[in-house]
Amino acid sequence: MNGLKSSNCDLFTLSETEVERLKRQKISYLYCPELDSLTVKDIVSSTYRDTYKESPRPVDPNLPTMLSKPLLTAVGERRLFQKMNFLKHSASQVQGKLNSEQPKQSLIEKIEEYLMLAEETRAAIVESNTRLVASIAHRFANSPGECDELISEGNMILLNAVDKFDYSRGFRFSTYATYAIQRHFYRFLNKKQRRKSVEQAIPIDILRDLAPIHEQDQPLDYRVAETLIARFEDCLEEREAVILRERFGLNDSQSSATLKAVADQVGLSKERVRQLQKRAIEKLQDLAIQMKIRLEPSF
Repeated sequence: MNGLKSSNCDLFTLSETEVERLKRQKISYLYCPELDSLTVKDIVSSTYRDTYKESPRPVDPNLPTMLSKPLLTAVGERRLFQKMNFLKHSASQVQGKLNSEQPKQSLIEKIEEYLMLAEETRAAIVESNTRLVASIAHRFANSPGECDELISEGNMILLNAVDKFDYSRGFRFSTYATYAIQRHFYRFLNKKQRRKSVEQAIPIDILRDLAPIHEQDQPLDYRVAETLIARFEDCLEEREAVILRERFGLNDSQSSATLKAVADQVGLSKERVRQLQKRAIEKLQDLAIQMKIRLEPSF
């Protein structure tokens, strides 16, 4: 901790800004009335033998460490969520006692200790559920590479689910997490499939047009077009983006439109649409140069 003890051993000579930062630090947790009736001794000092399930068979030594963690029992699951939220609740209460003019070292240390223990408890919950993520990912994946991708995505959803789960309602976290992870996988894979469909529908001309001038004699790479298309909104005006999407068949119908059809759609002349199309492509070429995108073969 950054600070020096004053002559009063329980006071810290922290700057006003540092204390204000500590006071404003957001401590997120799900409050329920029972948290007020618990004590630190009840939560931190107690040990329970029935928190984890007994494994019916030896753990596979080839499994990654995270996947070899024992599963939580229903009781253990509730206790860990209770502990995590209680510790954050306690840290929040101590935080409210901080005095900007005379911050006490003991209060600051309590906040840090409670938050550290809360994070350790959160990690224990996550580790005991990574096997669940892997199991769901294997059901959804079509290849080992896609499975690894889904596990990575699923672990992020798991972290978010831990923070949002309300244990006081009596439901199992595994049920809540399974629903959240499956829903994300459906969306993720559908989005991935849509991107693939768009990529397959991209005409060869747009690859040539989007490539920086000095690289247009290089092998064509659909990944380059996909990267630049994803950045349309970052560097193009709304009208320019619409024109490119319609002209090159990057719309929902995946069919390209003539200059006249696009002109009628946006209410401009054919010549003005052609000018905006040229300007939009030049902007994307500049973006490609700034991002140091090169056109290299896909393997």
